[in-house]
Amino acid sequence: MKRIYNIFCVTLVCSFLLYSCKKDIVVTDIGQDYFPYKVGCYVVYDVDSTYYNNFYSPVLVTNTKFQLKEVIRSIYYDNQNRPTARLERYIKHYDSLVPYNEMAWTLKNVWAENLTISTAEKVEENIRFVRLVFPVMLNQTWNTNAQNYLTAKNFTYTLVDKPATIGGIAFDSVLQTVYTDGGNILTSKQYHSENYARQVGLIYKQVINVQSQPSTTADSTQLQLFYATPILQRITGGYQYTWTVNSYGVE
Repeated sequence: MKRIYNIFCVTLVCSFLLYSCKKDIVVTDIGQDYFPYKVGCYVVYDVDSTYYNNFYSPVLVTNTKFQLKEVIRSIYYDNQNRPTARLERYIKHYDSLVPYNEMAWTLKNVWAENLTISTAEKVEENIRFVRLVFPVMLNQTWNTNAQNYLTAKNFTYTLVDKPATIGGIAFDSVLQTVYTDGGNILTSKQYHSENYARQVGLIYKQVINVQSQPSTTADSTQLQLFYATPILQRITGGYQYTWTVNSYGVE
């Protein structure tokens, strides 16, 4: 009986130690690999933008295309002693006579990124935006302008860890963040959506910020027809653009 008891005790202790070891090595995935933070990581985007200039009648519409490359060139410490990525951004302007692969990249500007235990932040033109929050969870909402002076804009995770094909490239795990003004405003529309892929980062962005004002001389019938038309078909000012991943890697 004593021998059986001793065997039981040894087994119990071993089980406890095994459980404790397993418990120590458990790693919780909070989604930080949606925001890679490694020197040399880059993404190339095809950018398509449209601007609406209401200083002209009719409204002057200008379309612009170019390629944009964002690459993490180095990691340094900011004034808060936080590791900070130097994000160098390069551009190739569209030319119908010269393919992009025959053009040289030109440095456009330099931004910065910070990855913390709870946020992924991007400093764009000296304005800090909270682009992601961790852990990544469906329907979670946060204020992208929480660390700047701009009006609050609440983004929401509308898609998490879903396969998607963007720019002709298949990705296993993609998330989507969305900000919208609700779509109930008849004279303006704001919409901002971003898609991120694990181990890659941002792979798609769509921004719509447009206005739509009727003519000051419009009568009631004309106003009724104006507001019955979808806003994106009667834009009188503002802009919209998309970034679509073209390629990515480490250099």
